[in-house]
Amino acid sequence: MSLELKLEDGRISGIANQSLTPDVAAELGSALGTLLGEGSVVVTARDNYPPSRMLKRAFSAGLMSTGVTVMDFHAATTPELVFAIKRLGAKAGIQFTVSPLERNGVSVKVFDAQGIAYSKERMEEVAERAEAGRVVRSLPTSIGWVTYAEYVHDIYTAAAVNYVDAHTIAAHRFRVVCDANFGPSSEVLPELLSEVGVEGVLLNSHRPPLRGLISHMPSPRALATLREMVRASGAVMGAALCADATRVLIVDENGQPLLSEELLGVLLLGVPAGTRVVASEAMMNVVDEVAKKVGVRLTRVRGSMYDLARVARRTGSHIAATCGNEIAFMDFSAAPDGMLTLLKTIELLAKQGETLSSLRGELPELQLVRSSVRLDGADYLRVLSELKLQKGADALVTLTGLRVKSAGLWVNVEAWPYGIELAAEAVDGADEAVRELAESVRGIVKEVKGSQITA
Repeated sequence: MSLELKLEDGRISGIANQSLTPDVAAELGSALGTLLGEGSVVVTARDNYPPSRMLKRAFSAGLMSTGVTVMDFHAATTPELVFAIKRLGAKAGIQFTVSPLERNGVSVKVFDAQGIAYSKERMEEVAERAEAGRVVRSLPTSIGWVTYAEYVHDIYTAAAVNYVDAHTIAAHRFRVVCDANFGPSSEVLPELLSEVGVEGVLLNSHRPPLRGLISHMPSPRALATLREMVRASGAVMGAALCADATRVLIVDENGQPLLSEELLGVLLLGVPAGTRVVASEAMMNVVDEVAKKVGVRLTRVRGSMYDLARVARRTGSHIAATCGNEIAFMDFSAAPDGMLTLLKTIELLAKQGETLSSLRGELPELQLVRSSVRLDGADYLRVLSELKLQKGADALVTLTGLRVKSAGLWVNVEAWPYGIELAAEAVDGADEAVRELAESVRGIVKEVKGSQITA
């Protein structure tokens, strides 16, 4: 079994058919099944990327060999999977999706019975057990079964529509543009938007191009197209989802993207005073200012979505949000949900009777220090991947790139067709932080370009 797998909170990742082969996936499934115990029920889902399908089937075989019953959702989003875990009494949920920064990489996401991602320590326990072969196979008469849940999209859609004020939304007859990034959200969004009376214009809503390379995040070119389509179609807003629909980038009616802080700030304008909210420490200070303005009880948390969800569950918080375009509505599900975030944003527009740019204008003015680095033909994903490798825990994945700690401050790093954009909140030391990081990115671009030429 390969030791080149990457272990993080809630996931094990590797390159398909290299470090993460069907054999490895089967052993991981056997190890998890041994820990869960014979007779357990596990729900599984995948994105539309062919290796995800291959590895899910191998992993499921490993689960079955330990007496675990598998409820297979086929192609479904992570929000749908996690929503179904508690409803179906499952002991765990497993999602297979393309990795954020690695071409041909696949992530195996594992969630517990409460819908919260496994910790890195629990993921290490699964990997170590698989590596050592410490699994308990069931007798032939006790091998697990596979059942197919055909209506997961309908169940999720009905619950999501019931979670918002569908009648108020429908009265406005909004139009929105959505990029599904070749993911299974394309199976959900048309019905979801139709049920609340919204006209949806979908982009990249088909399966991945044959033999094409896709990414967990929409490409810079796709994001630029989304912005143009919003302006051209007269839509009230646009949204770009990642491959498994856990992250979402929202753009206003003018095609201007909202930072994760701005999106959370806008959503907070519509919540009752006293609402508890958990936010990543890497978010800019504007979040604290909005929380104070509307009377929200905000708790800052260091770490991943796993850490935020655990604190949110413990404190009874309604919302958990990271700087990585992830927002979870905890009374609906513990998973970050890009589709529900889109729906809640539409609901806010309907209730407030204002445009998204107007609501954005009600937030405290966000002063930013900016810089940019030209890509000059360098592969943006390789640049971001190398930067993440260099910075380690000081680099958090977002839908458009990374949030990176530089000179003690968090800097937003976004990939666009023309290059890499860097921005930090204009506080003491911001100029130095952005300048230092820009130099690092220029060095990486030069190295990537050199390796592309020699390859």
